[in-house]
Amino acid sequence: MWKTILDLFFPINCLGCDQEGQFICLSCFKKIPLNRKPPFKRLIIASHYKYPLIKQAIHRYKYDFIKDLAEPLAKLMVKVIRERFFENALLIPVPLHKKRLRWRGFNQAELLALEISQNLNIPMANDILIRTKHNLPQAKITDAQARRTNIKNAFKLNKRPCIKNKTILLIDDVCTTGATLEECAKVLKPLKPKQIWGLVVARG
Repeated sequence: MWKTILDLFFPINCLGCDQEGQFICLSCFKKIPLNRKPPFKRLIIASHYKYPLIKQAIHRYKYDFIKDLAEPLAKLMVKVIRERFFENALLIPVPLHKKRLRWRGFNQAELLALEISQNLNIPMANDILIRTKHNLPQAKITDAQARRTNIKNAFKLNKRPCIKNKTILLIDDVCTTGATLEECAKVLKPLKPKQIWGLVVARG
């Protein structure tokens, strides 16, 4: 009921063409270019951050807190990994620090992982990794080495499940230098998964 009232006074318009009804309409969704280049260091990138609609959608998703954008952004990720076969896979979203989680109200990576899980029937685990450092957001740091220093030792295991021989898909929205994904992978490697891949919407 409350959502219906909000939609009446604040209608949802497509970020691409301004058509009313969805944040990304089907027509604009079909125009988004997929990144079909081979993954670099087991990194799968769904689309291109330089594409204006993707850049705007990610910004609105993260900083205007529009959770509904998780669905179309995750659909892009689903499109690129449908072409691959990941046996015995597990989705792990990159965790937020509890302070940032309180500020945003949701973990954008977790919502993406949930959508992917529901679409591809791949289980998701959001309780294996935790973020222990409330550091400066990576997006605010331009230097690659400074990014690695900023995120160093920011994650630890919350529990030690049996993920031996599983293929882990680390889920995040944007990857720039790969430092965040590398730190998460470093923490998970002692659990001896078969492989660890990163899966993101776009590369910044």
